[in-house]
Amino acid sequence: MKEKEEADPARSRWGHLLNKIGLGRLKHRLFGREKISSREETEKRVLETIEDAVGSKEIDFEEDEKEMIHSIFELGETTVKEIMIPRVDMVCAEVNTELQHLRELAKEKGHSRFPVYREDIDNILGIATVKDLLFVDDFSETRLEALIRPTFFIPESKKIDELLRDMRKKKMHMAIVLDEYGGTSGLVTLEDILEEIVGEIEDETDKQPPPIRKLDERSYRVDATLSIKDLNEAIGSQLSEEEFETVGGLIYDLAGSLPEEGYSVEHQGMRFIVEEVVGQRIETVRVVFLREEVSPDEETSTDVSS
Repeated sequence: MKEKEEADPARSRWGHLLNKIGLGRLKHRLFGREKISSREETEKRVLETIEDAVGSKEIDFEEDEKEMIHSIFELGETTVKEIMIPRVDMVCAEVNTELQHLRELAKEKGHSRFPVYREDIDNILGIATVKDLLFVDDFSETRLEALIRPTFFIPESKKIDELLRDMRKKKMHMAIVLDEYGGTSGLVTLEDILEEIVGEIEDETDKQPPPIRKLDERSYRVDATLSIKDLNEAIGSQLSEEEFETVGGLIYDLAGSLPEEGYSVEHQGMRFIVEEVVGQRIETVRVVFLREEVSPDEETSTDVSS
């Protein structure tokens, strides 16, 4: 993926919102009062201006624009762990990988950056980019180690608004997430953060099916990596968002171990049926409402994106 292309939708939509809000409002909020003493106070006043504009009847905001603005408010409350690509889904390259193989991997996965590790994924050396790979004349004479660019490491608890500032300052598009023991927990990209603001960014390499597919009036096929929050919003369930982050995490807890395909369990008026397990992870789950009174809205569309 080309990160510049990924950033353009967010930039254009944000510019459109600023035009609606009006620079005059921002100037008055920032310079029409007493002297501002800190960057935090500046940010606070900007957000106050936007909040006032959103609540104002004199400016007609589209629903997706309101959602985008509220998503920006939530950046300071969202942690990296909530949006990162988990360790089991990371596509990495061992430092001794041949460049020809890396090129084939890039074509297959559609990624533009790969974490490079030595011996173990907990020992990340840096990042290799497809852009650098394109400038290699002779793959047989060049080692992957020569193409490694530095990366930076962040804790799971880091807030994504802080990470966005760090990425802009360091001019990096990917960071490696570490758990409390210093092991690799996952990775996060600039696109992951942008998607928290503008929604899913798709391109020609995105071939994944929708995370939720409605099967009939009371049942859904769900990607196990879907967050409990998104599931609740999509189908009207009321599962605890504090106890578990994903549907897969909920199933693991209810089962007490890795369940087999066909495993079924009832929880809070719903039946969860494990449909697909690959290796040590649950891939898809069928969710069936058992009681009519908690049945989701019949007007829910066939495909629901997160």
